[in-house]
Amino acid sequence: MTPSIKKLRCLNNALNIHHLPIELLFFIFECVLRAEATALMYYRQICTLSGVCARWLFTIHHSPQLWTNVAAIIKQEGLRKVLERSSDKLIDVEYDPPLGYGWRYGQPHFVDFLGNTSSANRRWRTLVLGTSYYPGDRPSDFLQFPAPNLERLVFKNDQGWDMEDVELFGGKCPNLKHIHLERAEFNWSQAAFKRLESLKLFEVYFGSVGPILDVIRDIPQLKTLEIRDCDVSEEVPANTQPVSLPNLDFLRAEFNNDNESTCATKEFLDHVSAPPRCSLYISLVDLDDEDSFVATFCEWLFAKQTKEVLEGLERFKFGFNITEDDRDILETFELFSGSANIKGGIRGSRAEDAYYVLEYIHGLFQRSHASKPFVTLSLSGFGVVLLNYLPHFSARFKDPPPITCLELVNPVWPSQNAPNEGESDELALQTASPFSTVRGLIFREACPDGILEIVLEALGDSQARTHSISQCRVENLDYVEIHVEDQDFNKAEAVVEILRNDPRIGKIDLYVAL
Repeated sequence: MTPSIKKLRCLNNALNIHHLPIELLFFIFECVLRAEATALMYYRQICTLSGVCARWLFTIHHSPQLWTNVAAIIKQEGLRKVLERSSDKLIDVEYDPPLGYGWRYGQPHFVDFLGNTSSANRRWRTLVLGTSYYPGDRPSDFLQFPAPNLERLVFKNDQGWDMEDVELFGGKCPNLKHIHLERAEFNWSQAAFKRLESLKLFEVYFGSVGPILDVIRDIPQLKTLEIRDCDVSEEVPANTQPVSLPNLDFLRAEFNNDNESTCATKEFLDHVSAPPRCSLYISLVDLDDEDSFVATFCEWLFAKQTKEVLEGLERFKFGFNITEDDRDILETFELFSGSANIKGGIRGSRAEDAYYVLEYIHGLFQRSHASKPFVTLSLSGFGVVLLNYLPHFSARFKDPPPITCLELVNPVWPSQNAPNEGESDELALQTASPFSTVRGLIFREACPDGILEIVLEALGDSQARTHSISQCRVENLDYVEIHVEDQDFNKAEAVVEILRNDPRIGKIDLYVAL
């Protein structure tokens, strides 16, 4: 070894990080690696860390917990090393390439990939299998291996395979707690579903809601059930028995109705009972009889509450968003009554769809004993459009209880004047406070420069560069909360410094979003 290399090694060994215990060094590595969002970046980072010095290389290669992510981006030789270095630890296997990824990086066919990992099938903890872009043999053979330690299965089937005869993992998966299926049909009366805590079904055809009821009937410990865009064309049989789910905390039911004479979501709710704490999220899109359906929704969600809970309502939170893709209105709400918390949500194609439940909840508060309920209106993304272009929407909040807090989450502000033909649909900042009763503003994922403008405009400050359609202003604010990403913290600090010098604002808090 040359003197220059010896000198550099001495300097390297003198660094404080090389005096850390192995356990603490491993913890640092784990934190750095777990922050990576994709398997590709994870393994790029692990290679970078391994190349720093011999000690880091040894620590990483002999830490099995760092080698439990098994993804399709790993070549066959590398896959062998990953399985070897993971030792006897449980592994997370993932084959779900984004569009075009496999061709660009030479990703193996999913049959080859699963074949190479099948030797460790008894160590599978998670299996994510998306066969969207690699058509080939049916994956049936790879879904019938015994998987005694498997806890979570995600299967996305875009190839249209007939999977009805497949018994998942031969029924030998006693630890399976979470299943997420997209366009996948199996032998539904099977042992794999018996111990589930969460079941998510997207775009699966069932004919009627009867088979779904039969599936969940045998899962009494189910806590989360999501059904989205599942096709139903037949009415539920008249002799179908109801289902009780005593542990259910979250229910989303959004069916596609191929038969106009039936409402699958309504039929489903009519046959399912759950405890009062269970939240409910449904869709009004493409329904002809919204009034009848919302009555069913309110009965399912609120009829389980005791008189003391409904009469003791003290505050509630409404959230509105307009999805950018399909422009559906998404309404969510939380009602608080002492220690009780009632949650729900409705998706509709029109702003008017949200009024049904909104008016119902207003009625509950009018019968409540609360003298001055605390009400938060939360607007996300394009939901801010509701304030600027739909004055009849904000007019709905003029009745009691008044809005006392306004929360803006990643707000997108519409241009004050609709663009002329040929002009770009640019977005410009507008009002945040059409309600004179607002006493607090909360910002999440908002631009720091925009936050300053929003607060000044809400106070009617002459320094504000923008003006809104609304004429309502607030004289003062009791508090302002600002939640920003780490990279925006310095800018947000400068904004907070300006706002703290404004005597019209009481308290200002700045948080870094985690």
